[in-house]
Amino acid sequence: MLALFLLAIGILPACKKLEFDKLAQNAWNPNLAIPLAHANFGVYDILARQDSTDIVVIDNTTGAIALVYKGEVVSYDAQSIVQLNNQTAQSSLSLADLNLVTLPALNGTISTNNSENIAFNTNAGVEIHTVDFSGGMLNLALSTTLQHDVTAVLTFPDLKLNNVPISRTINLTYTGEVPQSGSISVDLANVIGDFTLGNTTVNTFKVTSQTTITGTGQAVVGNENIQIDFNLSNLAFENVRGYFGQQDLGISNDTILMRIFETASTGYFELINPKVKFIVENSFGFPSRINFSEIKTINIATGQEFPLSGFPTVFDVNPPSVMGQTATSTLELNTTNTPNLATVITPVPKYFYFAATAQSNPGGQTANLNFIEADSKFRVRTEVELPLEGLAYGFELKDTVPFNFNEDVSAIESVMFRINVDNGFPVDFKTQLIFLDQNYSPLFTIFNTPEAVVQSALVDNSGKVNQNRLKITDATLNEFQISQLNQVKYVLINGVAQSLDGTNGQIVKFYDSYRMSLKLGMQIQGKVGL
Repeated sequence: MLALFLLAIGILPACKKLEFDKLAQNAWNPNLAIPLAHANFGVYDILARQDSTDIVVIDNTTGAIALVYKGEVVSYDAQSIVQLNNQTAQSSLSLADLNLVTLPALNGTISTNNSENIAFNTNAGVEIHTVDFSGGMLNLALSTTLQHDVTAVLTFPDLKLNNVPISRTINLTYTGEVPQSGSISVDLANVIGDFTLGNTTVNTFKVTSQTTITGTGQAVVGNENIQIDFNLSNLAFENVRGYFGQQDLGISNDTILMRIFETASTGYFELINPKVKFIVENSFGFPSRINFSEIKTINIATGQEFPLSGFPTVFDVNPPSVMGQTATSTLELNTTNTPNLATVITPVPKYFYFAATAQSNPGGQTANLNFIEADSKFRVRTEVELPLEGLAYGFELKDTVPFNFNEDVSAIESVMFRINVDNGFPVDFKTQLIFLDQNYSPLFTIFNTPEAVVQSALVDNSGKVNQNRLKITDATLNEFQISQLNQVKYVLINGVAQSLDGTNGQIVKFYDSYRMSLKLGMQIQGKVGL
């Protein structure tokens, strides 16, 4: 309803086009009646000022409508769950490992095979079984103090490309100086890693080394060794399987702005069937649980808070059954499971607030492995659905609109505006208009007390409008008020609205077929004797 009067006030400056200074020429007490505007409004026209994207038809058959306020609480990505960090490891082969002993001179060839298990480190609590790598490098470096030629074949039986274990050879040829060193890198794109050592452990992979030492005739002193350095960097995964622990999924608290109350300060509201939905779209392959500690609405103008009570505090989120799918879970709060939800907007709140935490694998490890893909998401959305079915009274509205009038009005004695409203909405509206100067100080007031300018339509037994109501209201500016129009920079609109017979508990409903007609006219009285 407030939008209606903002429109009306916005039309007032158009009066300057009527050339007031010419109205009295060749006339005695000239009196002109001028139509200024005629418009029809529907639900979307009136509510769209605050709720252009929030109006939803919830019943396509009847046209019943609701306001739906949406918000996204969190979007948690896969890299927050499993982190493949850069890491290094080192292996040292002693003379005993190489089947060597101290010798004054070594000739001939000696070959040995060795293996070692290497820890694959990840973030705390994550146990990795398999990784399908999309990128990363495995950097291998070989160094020795032996004064002989060395060939090392390094094989990773658990890291496979096209089902073939990765294997690389590093050759060191003795040139008279030690230590000798060499290196090689392996691109891990499309490599599949198994980190279970044949289902016996997790976060571990094996490397085998086949080492061949070809003597150059130099001595084996006794303190030599071969050192192998492993470095994994810039790791990225296509998918991971394992157990990812009980991790915090990033939810803490959030608010949703309910724009319909941005200009409201007080009032009583009661809705018959409000709903609050928490919707989780989950492509993480593990169960999760959201625990709610507090849900309330907040009127930031007064500081009043309205806590909900009795709501379900635990929301179990289902995982998808197979990799590549997304599972959607919904928790709906309604008047059945949240007893005081019907009065959730009673304190005309600006914000809907909740506090919660979310945890992966709330029941701990199970026989089923967790899985995750690079583009997996844990996305939580909220919807506050307010079907416009209920009652309201004492709903105070306040808004300030700019006003500018720079014409000479010396020939005008009075101006009367007539507001003609044919109302098809089950809402009464009273208003008061206060004209302000540039410092927001009052200059004069139209309607010293709130004037009923909109009279509620009548409804049937179901609360649906079955008869429009017509209300004509006159607002007159006297000569003194007209003389101050040039100083007016703003108009403050104070309004009070209520649904039809709201104080007596009458339930009304809103439908998209409701209409309102506004006619705005003006009557001008010129000064006598001009």
